[in-house]
Amino acid sequence: MDNTLIVFASNHGTVEKCARELFRRIDGKVDICNLRQRNSLPDLSGYDSVIVGGSIHQGEIQSEISSFCRDNLQMLTTKRLGLFINCLYSGERAQQQLDDAFPEALNRVAVVRDYFGGEVDKLNLSFWERIVTSRMIKKGDMVIAISKERIEHFVNGMSSAYEPQI
Repeated sequence: MDNTLIVFASNHGTVEKCARELFRRIDGKVDICNLRQRNSLPDLSGYDSVIVGGSIHQGEIQSEISSFCRDNLQMLTTKRLGLFINCLYSGERAQQQLDDAFPEALNRVAVVRDYFGGEVDKLNLSFWERIVTSRMIKKGDMVIAISKERIEHFVNGMSSAYEPQI
């Protein structure tokens, strides 16, 4: 890959952990941007590839990610694009959350899209988040682990989509 920007928002650190893992594994020049800690972002026109990631809370991706995608929709559709989420579900339910997290126009043009699983660090959760999360986990079909395999597959998908100009 040539020049990649990873844009993410992280509530409790899991998305940041995955974004940093992508940062370490992607070849070429890679910049990383946490929307929760930035007032402005780099000029997207300077990047060949853009990766956008966030986490799902109460069925929605963070508002910073939604706004970023909406505000940059036209530019993002011209990039080699990767989209990821962190969520505690797997299978069809996680795939549905991934589909719903990003605008359809971005889902259509993304060269790779995936969910990486999730983590629960009860020390980083509010009282109500602990109660809700504990109830959800007891219901079942939750996956409380980050998938290194899915991250590797994502990186390979981004890399194979890159064809150098000769």
